[in-house]
Amino acid sequence: MADPTIDALLRQVGLFSSLPEEALSALSCQPKVQRFKERQEILTADDNSTDVFFVLSGRIEVRNYSENGREFIYSTIGSGEIFGEFAAIDGRPRSASVIALEDSLVCRMNSSEFLSVLSSNFDIALKLMRLLTSKLRTLTDRQLELVALTSRDRVLSELARLADTGIKSGASVTIRPAPTHYEIAARVGSHREAVTKELSRLEALGYLRVSRKHIVILDMAKFRDLLAVRSP
Repeated sequence: MADPTIDALLRQVGLFSSLPEEALSALSCQPKVQRFKERQEILTADDNSTDVFFVLSGRIEVRNYSENGREFIYSTIGSGEIFGEFAAIDGRPRSASVIALEDSLVCRMNSSEFLSVLSSNFDIALKLMRLLTSKLRTLTDRQLELVALTSRDRVLSELARLADTGIKSGASVTIRPAPTHYEIAARVGSHREAVTKELSRLEALGYLRVSRKHIVILDMAKFRDLLAVRSP
């Protein structure tokens, strides 16, 4: 019998948001809900597991390391989003490590059940294809930035990306919680000191207001104009 609590939680997942009640109830018999503490590792790179995960609450970070130990952060995943779908689809080892940035509630489903859901529901399969396309476009953009932009300009681009999901109020956008300077550096292939210097410069010029808990872009239109001028 389906658990109505899991039904409600799964309804929060974008992939399943339009699923009919009967299909959602049948689906909720399959996954397993787990809690992860802040900074707890969920997956490691090269792990051979193939489960797919749905974030019900909290924030998750996807990262990897170079051979010399340098960290690179691919993305932050929030409530209603999915991770682990690559291995669930192709059966290959995990391509990145995943940790909980804060206490998080995650639902996991084994790959055979996930593939069964995809094969039986075109709407979900189409949503997944659009999601994968979006992830590929984002990675392509970031790869281009790494080879075409300076460290300073990559910081600007990352702030603009973060602003897309920020809190809008008039002309300003608040990024909350604010990533640390180290986290921004790991996202753009730079160093913490360079990020600190650039954020201080932007604050002095009146583009930003920076604190430990949030970053406020004071006028998003002017900030995007700055980004357009500096882009190749």
